[in-house]
Amino acid sequence: MKKFLTVALVSCFALTGCLMFGACEQKSDYDHTIVFYSSQGQDLALVTDTAIENFKEKYPGWEVEHSQPGGYDEVLRKVRSDLTAGIQPDVAYCYADHVAQYIASGTVVDMSKYLKSAESHTYTVGDVTKTIDRIGFTDADVESFIDGYFEEGYAKNFTGYEAAGMTAEALITLPFVKSTEALYYNPTALKQIDYDAPPTTWTELWEMCKKAKAEWPICTPLGYDSEANWFITMSEQLEFGYTSVDPNNHFLFNNDRAKEWLTEIAGYYGKGYITTQQIYGSYTSSLFTKGPAEGGLVFCIGSTGGAKNQSGGDLFTTEVAPIPGVDEDHMQCISQGPSLVMFTGGHGVSNASEKEIMTFQFIKELLSVSFQAKFSRASGYAPMRTDVYDNEDFKLFVEGKDEDGKNLTGTDLIISKCVKAGSGEDFNKRLFTSPAFVGSSTAREQMTSVVQYVLLGQKDADRALRDAYKACGGK
Repeated sequence: MKKFLTVALVSCFALTGCLMFGACEQKSDYDHTIVFYSSQGQDLALVTDTAIENFKEKYPGWEVEHSQPGGYDEVLRKVRSDLTAGIQPDVAYCYADHVAQYIASGTVVDMSKYLKSAESHTYTVGDVTKTIDRIGFTDADVESFIDGYFEEGYAKNFTGYEAAGMTAEALITLPFVKSTEALYYNPTALKQIDYDAPPTTWTELWEMCKKAKAEWPICTPLGYDSEANWFITMSEQLEFGYTSVDPNNHFLFNNDRAKEWLTEIAGYYGKGYITTQQIYGSYTSSLFTKGPAEGGLVFCIGSTGGAKNQSGGDLFTTEVAPIPGVDEDHMQCISQGPSLVMFTGGHGVSNASEKEIMTFQFIKELLSVSFQAKFSRASGYAPMRTDVYDNEDFKLFVEGKDEDGKNLTGTDLIISKCVKAGSGEDFNKRLFTSPAFVGSSTAREQMTSVVQYVLLGQKDADRALRDAYKACGGK
């Protein structure tokens, strides 16, 4: 009743505004318009337009309203605000810790009921009547979904799902595309200090940084674009713990092994081997592209989703490798990139059940082989399904060639290298995600500060972790 009254009041105020100030634009027919929120920039939004047009062609009478409120945090804030007003979107970009904040609304859809549904559905919009032969994906489709990505979406990985009436096997999110972190490196500089291959372990990396600093005293050999990712990744590689879904023990990071690692990297910072995004004040890719002789980097660890920003231009040809590990048994690498969460009942629609089905058809379009291949080629994000790699054009792309078999150049080539470096069954086994709960995003924010404080010498590791633990609500 409260939601109904909210929507009614919003409608009344809108009507009053139209009467007082003149004609208003016709509002969307939300009964037949899928509202989609993403953080895509203009270039990727144009790619997504192709999926939207395909959806509209397949399902006449239905529209898609694609909005970009800003980055991921802006999408989060917009969805939370809309949930309060009962005008939530039908599908939105999300990170797991965002969804942990949505579950209590009772509007998050358990997509497991649609995932493999072989049922048909007939809809009518105006004078158009159409039958959808199969609501869900085929078994072959689902088998192609990369397990490490797909498994993230089950309710058992979130807190609060039981209170929302869901089971542990409810499917709360589906992966859209995924990024990870990659080691971008300057092969020309590496050869100048007598290395033919990039480091595979942190020990090797620090040795290379030492030689690079000796060769180019004004350079900073390594740039890391996310302090939080670095801490969280090392908590997996070194097994010192970060967070847990256990409501009685969410925060694990305040421990001696974490302090040792922070103290170790502070030493490397003191030697001039490292900078980070927060310390530098911008993405360190802008340093990487300068080259070490001009005070730039030799190595840059950043998202595969930002591959196009890592070009060495005329100075050098950027190469890409997986990030280093502690040893061959501890090579974990963080899994990132947007998933999709589905909501129901927004804008007081009269056909919520049917709209859920149609929203799922739009999600199927976004997860189709052809669109996944197209989006990956444009962005550097990895597809969420293995059969994309069987697509002939995509095979060529991964091998560094265009659809005509010609060699890729420039940023297209770097994106291709990123997709190749972040693919394959062996690499997928390296990927991990952190537990999602209300408060997990706070922990992530605190890890950014912890690394920054310790590197800059503003706090020692013990105090930085104790303060972060208190900020997260620990005692």
